[in-house]
Amino acid sequence: MNPQTTSLLALLFVSVGALASLIMLEVTGKTEDQSGKTQWIYTHRLLGYFFILILTVMLFSMISKVAGYQEELKARAVIHIVMSLMLIPLLGIKILLARRYPRHSAKLPFLGITIVLLSFSLTGITAGYYSLHKSNLTYTTLMAQDSEVLDLDLGKAIMNKKCSKCHSLERIYRSFKNDEGWTKTVNKMAFLDTPNIAVFDIKQVTNYLISQQKRRQENNSQRERDIGKTLVSQKCSICHTLDRVYGAKKNGLEWNSTVARMIRTMADPDFLSKEEQSLITDFLSKRRKKE
Repeated sequence: MNPQTTSLLALLFVSVGALASLIMLEVTGKTEDQSGKTQWIYTHRLLGYFFILILTVMLFSMISKVAGYQEELKARAVIHIVMSLMLIPLLGIKILLARRYPRHSAKLPFLGITIVLLSFSLTGITAGYYSLHKSNLTYTTLMAQDSEVLDLDLGKAIMNKKCSKCHSLERIYRSFKNDEGWTKTVNKMAFLDTPNIAVFDIKQVTNYLISQQKRRQENNSQRERDIGKTLVSQKCSICHTLDRVYGAKKNGLEWNSTVARMIRTMADPDFLSKEEQSLITDFLSKRRKKE
């Protein structure tokens, strides 16, 4: 979940808790008017279950984010986590007293108010943070004049710090996108994390990811060429010399037809797979272009 969604959920969380506590005080604090007490207790119980459900959803989201975070947590995040975890035993004790130990029911209002105050505090340092910090961040793209300040090592460092807050870095390195795709992705993530990321950061991260993508593509292309060359040496040399193969001047379609004819000549369905056939054809046709 993005910060805006979690902030709205946190505000709902506090509102439900405050309403449940108000009903509890209404039921336990008034002695002269007890009309509708059963309905108020039932409503309080439903709100309590809803409160626990929201807390469970937010805890799951928090644990998912922390699990993928690869940098040391900031003090604000640590305080938020500690306060969130404190709610679990407090809620457990409150439910236990209400269900199993009715003689201690006088302590329930105090526990309820403590839970609401704790919920309000932990929400204030997160939802309040994103509400108070406004950002004028706009869609950012790389320009020619940016080359003077762009640095790959800096871009990698910023990416490791910023992107790992919401997901693992493995998710990034497994993605394959063009220049426009990476630009859109980084801008989208930056808007979600505003105001924690600046235009300078966006450009550095975008430049690093685009450069990283190009390096991977070059490595993959070289790997495919090496495999194609090896297959030519292993398969084609069975029937004729490699000088004959490398001396032939053919385009991609012609090489594809030649390789297909050789496969039929061998009469072996396992002689070359479709992928191997494609690698040989690509290697031979691209080799001709270089020459």
